[in-house]
Amino acid sequence: MPTRELGPFDWRASVITMGGVKWDTQLSDEDVVALMHRALELGVNTFDTAHGYGEGESERKLGIALEGIRERVWLNTKTMDRTYDGAMKQMEISLKRLRTDAVDLMFVHSVDNEDDYRQIMAPNSVLKAMEEMRDAGRVRHIGVSGHWVKELMARLIQEYPFEAVLFPVGLFNRAYGYSFVDTVLPIARERSMAVLGMKVYAAGRVKHTRSVQPYLRYSLNLPIDTAVLGMDDLAQLEENVRIAKSSPPPLTDEEQQNLIPEALAVTRSFDSGEFSWVSGYPAP
Repeated sequence: MPTRELGPFDWRASVITMGGVKWDTQLSDEDVVALMHRALELGVNTFDTAHGYGEGESERKLGIALEGIRERVWLNTKTMDRTYDGAMKQMEISLKRLRTDAVDLMFVHSVDNEDDYRQIMAPNSVLKAMEEMRDAGRVRHIGVSGHWVKELMARLIQEYPFEAVLFPVGLFNRAYGYSFVDTVLPIARERSMAVLGMKVYAAGRVKHTRSVQPYLRYSLNLPIDTAVLGMDDLAQLEENVRIAKSSPPPLTDEEQQNLIPEALAVTRSFDSGEFSWVSGYPAP
């Protein structure tokens, strides 16, 4: 499995990170243990979840799977709460669910509008709670994630010393003409942050197209440290690992242009409102 330095951290991350967003009632505890252990066998050493995924089931199941192997993996989770008290409570619960004394990276999750920005930048906010948890050794690093508003994300990472950032890096950036890669990523690199990418497969909708290979190929050849992929069965895991281990070359401009109509068709069929939950970009 190819690996890359995860920003300034003392960890070489597998180029794909296993995401547990769908580890809810559809997967048993045994399913998740088997999936996570097989991922580790195949060289995936970085895992991502969140307090709210599956109403806590994702963290709980991952905690079971981590039993006895915690030190062999890098572990991310996230909190959506913007307040000191609320975030502190969520982080405590997350640590208990994950059965660990500390997580490697805790994200302020989904900062996507001005209200989010004002709340987290307030004096007694989630950031104060995270800093205290970091001082206590229970959270090793602090990051921020965002799905929709690139200008807000760019501003935020310049105003607070986040250590990592997570944002969309799918081909849908190119299709929509709305790129975090051209805006947020250079600032993150200038500030020596870890860069994690998401929405490679448009929240799972790409499986309805001919092949996932070109989409992962596109994202893996961007200057990111690792791509977070939601995986909820062994077939998805094996296919993603196969593509990653082949170290595929970048898509040519012609290949990208040929895929854009397909990418737009996948996302537009699921868009609603001002923003797209699927692609992570303003709805066309």
